[in-house]
Amino acid sequence: MIKLLKYTCMMMLLLTMGSCKKFLTETPVAQLAAEKFYKSKYDIDAAMAGMYSAFQQTMVGEGQYLDRYHYWGDYRSDNFDRFLNYTTTHVSEIALNAITPDNIYTDWSMLYTVIARANNNIKYIPPVMALDLSVTPVVVDANLAQSYAMRAMCYFYIVRVWGDAPIWLEPYDDVNMDAQRPRESAAKILDEVVIKDLTKAYGMIVKNQTAAVYNINEGAICAALADAYMWKKDYPNAIIWIKNLFKARSPKGAAYAGVSDVNLEPTATWKNIFTSPSTSPETIWSLHWDFVANGCACNVTSWTSNNKTFQVDPILYTNYFFPHSQTVRPNTDIRPKQTLDLYTVANPANNNRDRFLKYYASPTNPTATTSTAALALFYNQQVPVYLTMYRLSDMYLLYAEALNGSGDLSNALRYLNYIRKRATLQEYLVTDPKVSTQAAMENAILEERQYELIGEGKRWFDLVRTNKVKEVMDPVLKDRQTRAGNNDINGFVDVRRAYWPISRAVLNANKKLVQNPGYGE
Repeated sequence: MIKLLKYTCMMMLLLTMGSCKKFLTETPVAQLAAEKFYKSKYDIDAAMAGMYSAFQQTMVGEGQYLDRYHYWGDYRSDNFDRFLNYTTTHVSEIALNAITPDNIYTDWSMLYTVIARANNNIKYIPPVMALDLSVTPVVVDANLAQSYAMRAMCYFYIVRVWGDAPIWLEPYDDVNMDAQRPRESAAKILDEVVIKDLTKAYGMIVKNQTAAVYNINEGAICAALADAYMWKKDYPNAIIWIKNLFKARSPKGAAYAGVSDVNLEPTATWKNIFTSPSTSPETIWSLHWDFVANGCACNVTSWTSNNKTFQVDPILYTNYFFPHSQTVRPNTDIRPKQTLDLYTVANPANNNRDRFLKYYASPTNPTATTSTAALALFYNQQVPVYLTMYRLSDMYLLYAEALNGSGDLSNALRYLNYIRKRATLQEYLVTDPKVSTQAAMENAILEERQYELIGEGKRWFDLVRTNKVKEVMDPVLKDRQTRAGNNDINGFVDVRRAYWPISRAVLNANKKLVQNPGYGE
């Protein structure tokens, strides 16, 4: 698909609303322009590539250190803190929970651009069957399934980041259409768009196929539905869709199964999930950013240590990572040394905490600095980066949470322990106070998700979804405010600010929008 990108970009000048920031005010093109394009299987492939590339660019960013995947899902949480040597205004706002509508990450326009491309596909792909004999109903359904699911994923991000939002389910191709729409409730979007679209996509997707992990596939649709139902705290439906996921096939061609730790990527090759997702039995859906085709995947969360604006939070580093840099470690956990470079400097206590190894090839059990600065730069700029959207460990832990929420503590413990066993940690006993009650079990699962999924864009959403933002972030923010020399050490005061504000530019473009409460507008 990437090879079609050049052609796709030309096509998208005709089919979408132009610049992302002008999405809600741009004059639409005539309907004829789109109909002139969707004429063949080649056109469909180009349109699909355009949709995927727009989502890739939204997540990875259109320039250095603009990876929204991490800004929306990780950087507001207790996983990362600003790097004071290189911080910027928008970074400090995020780290200190002082986000303003002028922060560049408050703009949802790029997600609406992806939605616009999905809407075009949904409307214009079916008629191509009458024009190209190679476009069969199977081809149409496969592309519609991915388009519906992509639209759902974009709205799911919007709901989790901003809450209420305008709904667009058709192309903006009529000059008589009102370009300005008010916000619809998050609950309505979740039920009538996200879950409805994903359910429709599941009905269209061909089942029991070996997963194409860089496309939205059967397993990805099931995982997203489970995730959406967990956001609603609808545990029975989440469990249904996780069980449907277990029936789907992995990149290895076998069913995910979900019966034990044996179905996960083995301990010895844990890194394959991130460095070779197309060969891992655990991968469900990953984003493939290729240096040759796409340029540098210059994420803040990367191997290189050049002037990055975020680093692992000092509390998390002290409690989880730093002990594993010592000769005597607190436990046998395989993950810390393969997630973060613990040996950048002679004294690990002074580590900058910013060289993130997870998505890059590195020794399984490093005992010293993992690379020179030159090699780190090479890895940051010239190798593919595969950002994980969903994988089996994520779903095991989500399954454990759903089972626990349903009162099935014994099976919840079983799935939690599968992750600990693979990490070579001691498994919890049923009598352990950390897992002996529903509340304790939920905290143990969330802690394991933090360690297993750090840097995978999940932590902030986990805290919001479980209503634990204030509980977790209050002491973290007080620590940050103290270190910043603030006069008012007040922690996370306003729980309404768990949602992001809407960009001022977006508000100015659509006068029917109302700012999220807690942001003074």
